[in-house]
Amino acid sequence: MRAFGRAGLRSLCLGACLLSVLQVGSAAEQAADDPDLHNLLALLETETELATKTGMNANFIPGIATVLNGDELLARGARTVWESLSLVPGITQGLEMTGERQILSRGVGFGYASGNVKILLDGVSMNSTLLATANAVLNIPIEQIERIEVIRGPGSSVHGEYAYAGVVNIITRKQERTLHLQSNDGADTGGGGVWNWHDPKRKLRFSMNLAGLEGDGNHVKVAEDALFSTGEPELSNAPGRSNEASRYKGVFADLQWRDTFASVKLLEDDYGDHFGINHFLPPQDHNLASRNRYLTAEVGQNLRFSESLDARVRLEALQHERDRNDLYVFPASYLADQPIYMDQDYRETRTLGAADIHWRPASRHELLFGLEASQVEVDQASWDWSGLPFEIPATWLDLDRERQILSAIAQDQFRVSERVTLTGTLRYDDYSDVGAFLSPRLAAVWRVDPENVLKFQYARAFRPPTFYELEYAAQSSLDASEIATYELGYILTKSQWEGHLTLFHSDLTQPIAFDEVEDDGYVNNPDTRLRGIELEYVHRLGSRLKLDANLSYVDATRPATDQALPGGASLLGNLALLWKPRDRWTAALQLRYVGERERQELTMREPIDPYTQLDFTLNYRTPVKGVFASLGIKNLTDADIRYPDQLTSFGGVDLPYADGYPRPGRRWWLSVGYAF
Repeated sequence: MRAFGRAGLRSLCLGACLLSVLQVGSAAEQAADDPDLHNLLALLETETELATKTGMNANFIPGIATVLNGDELLARGARTVWESLSLVPGITQGLEMTGERQILSRGVGFGYASGNVKILLDGVSMNSTLLATANAVLNIPIEQIERIEVIRGPGSSVHGEYAYAGVVNIITRKQERTLHLQSNDGADTGGGGVWNWHDPKRKLRFSMNLAGLEGDGNHVKVAEDALFSTGEPELSNAPGRSNEASRYKGVFADLQWRDTFASVKLLEDDYGDHFGINHFLPPQDHNLASRNRYLTAEVGQNLRFSESLDARVRLEALQHERDRNDLYVFPASYLADQPIYMDQDYRETRTLGAADIHWRPASRHELLFGLEASQVEVDQASWDWSGLPFEIPATWLDLDRERQILSAIAQDQFRVSERVTLTGTLRYDDYSDVGAFLSPRLAAVWRVDPENVLKFQYARAFRPPTFYELEYAAQSSLDASEIATYELGYILTKSQWEGHLTLFHSDLTQPIAFDEVEDDGYVNNPDTRLRGIELEYVHRLGSRLKLDANLSYVDATRPATDQALPGGASLLGNLALLWKPRDRWTAALQLRYVGERERQELTMREPIDPYTQLDFTLNYRTPVKGVFASLGIKNLTDADIRYPDQLTSFGGVDLPYADGYPRPGRRWWLSVGYAF
């Protein structure tokens, strides 16, 4: 497997070199470029507000950003937001034992119930205060997505809590009229559609975007679970298959009338218990053991006072429910004669009011002032156990937990000259339960000439402990974690290609994680250091061929012990080749390399082997209206893909998954639809 991984990486690099040479033979085609192909093949000027809350070209913003186009993601075979994020340099995927998706940015983010990336849906924060995660958002199908904007590294100076290792904003489709059906080999089947209505006379616009999927899931073979390591294989359901049944519902409604906007979004994500909460393989009963439900509402107004002064005010409300239904906990004869199952209910409600003021006192000077006030309350936190041979409390979380946050932000963007822009940002967050935090940022962007751009940024971010971490802390006081990052970026843009180079160094202070030594709850771990490099390259080879590649390396270690952080890969690579043989057809090859990943220290265990995944996708698109279709094969070579297992134990006994969490092999998927 290691040899196969090295071969895949060599193929990644060699392919990039060979295709770069082809530009010599493609010069004649450049003059004949078809404008209709530019959405897919051109190097576009992409704007984002994610880094500064002001629209700027992604190449000129402070820090490092990536913008993923939804149509191109579909053409490259990405099926969900979670899959799409693995195409971003430095980001890799992780999996919790009962199926919750994780994203690791630059090696940070591995661990049970502890999110480290801020996740926004159309600008609305979706991270729960319980776990700081937003699993339902990561499972949104690409058919509902217009684009995904990603900041790698700290973003707290603008976005506050949980913008620790990165920020992700998912922009949903609103300007289309489509219907689609989709099916995945052995997994989900369903469909959805987007509809919009526009009255130019009244300046009124309304859109509805919905999708629903359901299936028994991509069951993967499990040879041994934790009961084999404890010497009790006779109690196990292994050999068997993981329970990866799933059901997804997403309904997004958006309304805009003149300068007033409103939205309502409903996300419901149900899934099976995969490998078992204690690493005891659950029965193959297709039970939807976990349920995440998000209901959000937003209303706001854009105010324009003059040519140089405008504001945006908004109110948000979010209700998050996370429930368990017959979650398989212990097999029969482990603690009792019958298997033990758990039902668990949780609900929290968050309200937020915010105002941002943009003032441009001069043509080269822009100021931002913002205020936010939010409150989070726990409405429900109960559980019920069947067959447990002893009594436990009816609640598992303090129902009196609540959190109020007052925040203020000040940002100054000053163009020293036509070529140099300086940005200084300072955010203050005051928490009712865990203290106050300052998040500064200082950045400079130097446009050396039309082809060369240099960037520098220093930024600090923080991550407060979640309600779950505070409830199950192993120490009397659990402090927030902070991160300080230095970044140096270089962008070279030519007529047919563009290259990015990023160097970064981050120091993490007291990162929060589950105690790997005593297995006694959440603690502040020793300080951590991240150092790395990220390379990106996009090349248009004529009018019908495009190359998109990136390669990233990170050294994520704890200096005190020289121990590597578990979960993340030090070396990651992506190589995509998109070919348009005819005007309405596009074929795509997507190669993904994930290097060796360290595992948590239960016993001395070998790291998870590297893997190389190859996907193929064939797409048909009409220019404006008509039929569209995508047919793809995931993991074309049927590579053995595994994720590092999470830390779990019971009664002082470690319960590992010997070879990590296996993932599906080769499988097909199909998406067909019609644009009106």
